[in-house]
Amino acid sequence: MTVHHHAWKKRVLSAAVLFLVVSASVVTKPAAAQSVDETVQAVENHYRELIDLTANVVQKNHLKALDKTQTFEAVLRIKKPGRLRLDYANGQIILVDGKAALFYSRKSEQVIKKTFSDIEQMNIPVAFLLGAAHIRDDFEVRRPDPTAPQLLELSPKKPGAAMKKLILRSDDAGRIASLDILDKAGNRTEIIFSEVQEGVGFDDNTFVFKVPKGTEIIEQ
Repeated sequence: MTVHHHAWKKRVLSAAVLFLVVSASVVTKPAAAQSVDETVQAVENHYRELIDLTANVVQKNHLKALDKTQTFEAVLRIKKPGRLRLDYANGQIILVDGKAALFYSRKSEQVIKKTFSDIEQMNIPVAFLLGAAHIRDDFEVRRPDPTAPQLLELSPKKPGAAMKKLILRSDDAGRIASLDILDKAGNRTEIIFSEVQEGVGFDDNTFVFKVPKGTEIIEQ
């Protein structure tokens, strides 16, 4: 009985040690990083469900021909479907509603109105957020840095697109934190979003601009 008792204790002990080793390996094993498709899907799902948002924006335009960098700060507001407003600290305003955009400059006292067939033609980098629910429809996607799973490099599928590539960084929930856009002329636009608030409940009047008296209106 004693021999059997000791053998039984050894088997129990061995089983306990094995359980602890397996448990420890399960606990300490790092979570698998998102695949490219999973990261894209997280972004698309987030912006598909988005109704509206507001954010502070810092935009840096690196102009290759002039070897110059321009920095702008603005407040961004977006509301589906297709509404966007940018109020720059220097008095410029950009409004987008559907397929039309309005550019106002307080300094030059001018309003330029333009119509577009797609978002990219607007040449408004932050307008990418309006189409972020359909990334895989318009772009080829790759991961430029294997150690940065939330970083995606997008190349337009459409021939002749003005944008050469776009690098976006998102968080785990799919919210875009920054955009880095390179055009075919070698110019680069960096955009960083902060103080993001979603589900604000904007009134449609937020996206209506009353042109000040004396302002020149140019239709394009």
